Amino acid sequence: MPANRANKASPQSVGSDDTGIMAAVAAQMQSSWEKKRKEKESKFLQSAKAELKECIAGRTEAYNAAIADLNGAYERFVIEYAQVDDEIRKLWTRLQQEQQKILSLSEQKHRGMLERDRERENGQVKGMAITKKAVEDFGRLIGSLEEI
Repeated sequence: MPANRANKASPQSVGSDDTGIMAAVAAQMQSSWEKKRKEKESKFLQSAKAELKECIAGRTEAYNAAIADLNGAYERFVIEYAQVDDEIRKLWTRLQQEQQKILSLSEQKHRGMLERDRERENGQVKGMAITKKAVEDFGRLIGSLEEI
């Protein structure tokens, strides 16, 4: 039997060789799984980054378009506001000119009225002087007729 034992490997050493092989296979499989997991994670991250980049680019385009629309609307508003403001300024200027004309006309009318008032007063004074003289003449006439 001893010879038999020498030729055959001990069951414990065969089991430990099998265990070593199994451990190496398991380690290799685990390494392969880790590698595949890392590859999957890498692909996922790359696709997520690409999708995020695409989404950001789309949102950036939409944002830039909205900003351009707002800027265009604001520019149109400013131009229209300036035009309306110019029209209002023209109206105020015309109003001021018309008020100046009215003031000049009213001053002319006032001066003319004062002149006519003086003429009328002078005419009334002359008329009263003529009336006084006529009354005096009439009084003398009556006095001279009474003497007769």
